[in-house]
Amino acid sequence: MHRQKTPYSRPIPTSGHTAGGPDGSANNSSYLTAASRERQAPPLPPDLVKPYSNYTLNSPQISQPSPYQPYSQQQRPAVATYSAQAMRTFAPQQQFPVVTPEAAMVPIRSLQPEKSFVRVSGRTVRAPDIKAFPNKWDSSKQTWLMSFTIKDDCDTIDVKFWHKTQEHLQRYSHLTLDQVVHVWTDEVKLISQVYGGGQSSYAPTTSSPLVLNLGEGKIGHKIEVGSEVEMETLYKVALGSNLGGVIHSIPMKQVFNSLGTIKSQRFNLVVCVKKLISSGVINSKNGPLVKTCYTIFDAQGQEASLTMWGETMAEVAQRWIPGVTTMVITGAQASMYSMKPQITIGYQTHIQVDPICKNIEWLKHFASQTEQEVGGGGDDDVSLDHIQTSYHIIDLSQLIDSMKPLDVNYGFTFAVLCELDIDTTASDVLTAQCPLCHNAINSFKIEACSTCNVAPNGDNMWHYSLTRYISFMDDTAELRHPSIASSVVEDFLGFSPGDFSSLSLTERAQLKKRVFLERFKVHFKIAWSESKKQHIVEILAMSRALLSEIDQINKSRH
Repeated sequence: MHRQKTPYSRPIPTSGHTAGGPDGSANNSSYLTAASRERQAPPLPPDLVKPYSNYTLNSPQISQPSPYQPYSQQQRPAVATYSAQAMRTFAPQQQFPVVTPEAAMVPIRSLQPEKSFVRVSGRTVRAPDIKAFPNKWDSSKQTWLMSFTIKDDCDTIDVKFWHKTQEHLQRYSHLTLDQVVHVWTDEVKLISQVYGGGQSSYAPTTSSPLVLNLGEGKIGHKIEVGSEVEMETLYKVALGSNLGGVIHSIPMKQVFNSLGTIKSQRFNLVVCVKKLISSGVINSKNGPLVKTCYTIFDAQGQEASLTMWGETMAEVAQRWIPGVTTMVITGAQASMYSMKPQITIGYQTHIQVDPICKNIEWLKHFASQTEQEVGGGGDDDVSLDHIQTSYHIIDLSQLIDSMKPLDVNYGFTFAVLCELDIDTTASDVLTAQCPLCHNAINSFKIEACSTCNVAPNGDNMWHYSLTRYISFMDDTAELRHPSIASSVVEDFLGFSPGDFSSLSLTERAQLKKRVFLERFKVHFKIAWSESKKQHIVEILAMSRALLSEIDQINKSRH
């Protein structure tokens, strides 16, 4: 018997299509006998025949409604099926566009923590900060995290970009403060998901509880800087302003007078740049660090020093124009440094440069009206000739109790030097500072720094530390251990710190004998100390008291 090499296939009927017989066999006009052909009903017209429809013999066609129209045998395509592993292994790599069509611009307030491409635009209010972390897959490699904050018309949100290589990190080195940026990502996450743990583990400083997360190598993730027109106009309205264009701000004087209660709160300061104080590199414990200081003032005329850290903020500050550039600073740190008010820009501080609001208009009007007076005559400009108020020592404690942190008072008193411990080996009259780690080095031991093994070298490294070893008294009370600068002690003793370190104990005792229990005219300043959290007395100058001057003061009091 001849066998076919191909599988048997039943021929397709050509002259009609009818239902099967009672025994389940199919009837086809091509294979019917003469007897069965007589019992066969006449075929239906071809235009009424539809595939996969049910018909009844010797009855008209009954249409059966169906929810869809299936393919016929000739129309149905043959689709090959593959396993998921085969698709991943052999399927060609699909080329997705950098920006997907679904990346529509979404306001920060409308974002949801979901996996869908979005485009978020805003103005940077926190300069990019870069940190390095060890790679969790390869300890020999590093991963860099660039984080900054953007704002739109209503809200702020953090942006975090993870970089695997330094080359990719350098592509975004041009990002800085007060720039319009457009962020594309499909990873909008909750802050708790990014930092791990609940909300209590990290206190967000943005109005949005979400984070825009980006990663190197992820399709569609990128950041673009806006055009020049966008830089000048887009998102310039101050965040948090009401319908009248006024934002809630606090005067700097109120901030410094409430350091104990307002320190943990995020408040707004509306300030204007006055002048550059200093900018340079200092040696910190973590290595060289750029420090930039400006003088700022507000609409009430209060001044303070603005301290910023890092190269990014130093480059931003170079574009500021004194008397013109205005800012709304949110979340800054207020303190008293060297008895002067200071505002420090921290990691969580937001800065809006030249925003549009009524507060800025009032500040510019104040600066234009008082251009000569603003900032003129600081504390350092007070000369001894202008200090005319005389006090008894007992009056100083009452004066300190009535002062607020920002208040400063000057005066002088006539008192006897009742303590001057400079002739014993137990006192640390001179100290030096290590140039590397800034640790104090005791002069009497003349040894190197215990941390860096660097010995003090040169007179400019030595300074007097006499605060704990000097006291005054008059006929009312005793002034114990006032603060006194090294330059004041040098003028008083007549020896530089380097020369004093070479004196023997006998020579130091003779020096003490010449001034001990003598009456002096002491000029002082009372100001707030951030380290002690109270007002302290600082000695500005000391000179031998004249009897004629003492009698004149006593007569004026009576």
